[in-house]
Amino acid sequence: MIDFRYHVVSLVSVFMALAVGIVLGAGPLNEGISTGITDQVRQLTTEKNQLRTERDAALTSVESRDDWAEAVAPALVARQLGGRSVAVVELPGADSSQVDATVDVIEQAGATVSAQVTVQSAWVDPSAGSLRDDVAKDLTGRLSTAPDTDAGTEDLLAAGLARALVTTELAGTAQPDEGDAAVLTALADAGLVEVEGGTGAALPRGTLALVVAGAADSDATDAQLSADAAAWTALARELDTASAGAVLAGPPEAAADGGALAALRADSGVADTVSGVGDLDSPVGRVNVVLALREQLSGGAGQYGTAGSAGAVSPPLPAAPQ
Repeated sequence: MIDFRYHVVSLVSVFMALAVGIVLGAGPLNEGISTGITDQVRQLTTEKNQLRTERDAALTSVESRDDWAEAVAPALVARQLGGRSVAVVELPGADSSQVDATVDVIEQAGATVSAQVTVQSAWVDPSAGSLRDDVAKDLTGRLSTAPDTDAGTEDLLAAGLARALVTTELAGTAQPDEGDAAVLTALADAGLVEVEGGTGAALPRGTLALVVAGAADSDATDAQLSADAAAWTALARELDTASAGAVLAGPPEAAADGGALAALRADSGVADTVSGVGDLDSPVGRVNVVLALREQLSGGAGQYGTAGSAGAVSPPLPAAPQ
């Protein structure tokens, strides 16, 4: 049976252990721990300051690069697209300020914008599937080239929009076609596209096409992202087929997984003919759009930007005048 002396000894042992701990903690152990923590804080502070310095230097470098590109852009793009017209197609999620800035550079290159069309979310909205099927069926008979027997709804819609906006013939740009106007009106009335200036009259067609994308919808499921990718790739392909060349451009996010630019580059058959340009949020990216459109006119294509999926930072520069 445990007696009173056992309790006394136990209590004395506990208090002695506490006393020893206090003495050691206030003495040599405290000094070692305190020194270790101080050293770690000093090291972390040094690393944080170094990272801040590197970040500031990187931001300054990017700003200087953008300032330089802004300054030389007019000279770099001058007359590169002289006499040409470009149809601009804005996808859901695209930044309108990036679209406007790119249009400015295209016009600096001597081109005109034949039409600006904004594709609405109904083009890929799962709940609008029946609507798209009906519109696609109605457009089938209006296409100048009979669609493949296995063409899906996204292919038919893309072919219809391409017919309305672009042509391969330079002379055809000044000759609006009533059939084209009817196709564009059908797409607009169905809520699939919105045309700047409306669809009251037949629009002139472009000989080149620029498709502008944004970041992928972060709330979309994998299945929806896959469907979106198929739709945007089909649209870029059909615009390229019906014109002298097409470029799909977007900010860095568009080249990330699920983005339209990433989908284009993943489809080698389309990427070999349709150029892709990233970094549209910077002056360099917008200059690259003009150079890529110019390359399309000569029968070339490439994938450009700073993303890992790009083949080069920039298209080949135009030859210097003799």
